[in-house]
Amino acid sequence: MTGPWIGGLTVRRTDHGQTPIADHLCTRCGHHTRVTGRQRVTDYIRSNPIADHRAACPALKKGTTA
Repeated sequence: MTGPWIGGLTVRRTDHGQTPIADHLCTRCGHHTRVTGRQRVTDYIRSNPIADHRAACPALKKGTTA
């Protein structure tokens, strides 16, 4: 991926292999998670990664905003 990243959950496919890729980026603490593969991406999205990270985000626990 090139250019600036936008926080949140992004799901895309690669150009060549058409493998699904899910990226989650927290703009507050900088935490990044990447999951590849159809089944792993499906399971990851069902697990609600944004809410899970929000509950454990160190920046939110400190009360900081970036």
